[in-house]
Amino acid sequence: MLASVDAEDRVVGRVRRGDVFRLEANFRVARLFLLNECSELLIQRLADSRKRHQGRWGSSVAAYLISRESHLGAILRRSREELGIGLESPAPLGKTSMADGGCTKFITAFSTRSSGLAAIDTSHIAEVRFVPVAEILRARKDEARTLTPTFIHLLDLYGASVP
Repeated sequence: MLASVDAEDRVVGRVRRGDVFRLEANFRVARLFLLNECSELLIQRLADSRKRHQGRWGSSVAAYLISRESHLGAILRRSREELGIGLESPAPLGKTSMADGGCTKFITAFSTRSSGLAAIDTSHIAEVRFVPVAEILRARKDEARTLTPTFIHLLDLYGASVP
């Protein structure tokens, strides 16, 4: 169950994740920009089995917030689930929102550094790569159709501030 929120991002109830878009319920997510020691950004390509944005590249970690979960808690949980890594304390980049499938998605973004990946969740992720940020920003401009809409939104806001 996810927290359902109003237009001001205040919790108004709970909604099943599978019903969010059908019910056009506003919801919360967290995203992580994970950089290695060379300041390359880890990006993930979504598995072809995903219902939305199959095969597109996205943020290092993506998390829907479970009801009563914090944004930081969601990022820590999904970092373990998606990449098999435990994080210390990712730094907040900021908070934004965007329209998504008739809903408003409230996004909190974080960044951190790590070079070790333990195990990738292949049920959600087809592959991961560390890529220079400049290359990702070029892809944003020239090949946007290969990136998820949320990743594009975050690159537009924070891309220049990612080392």
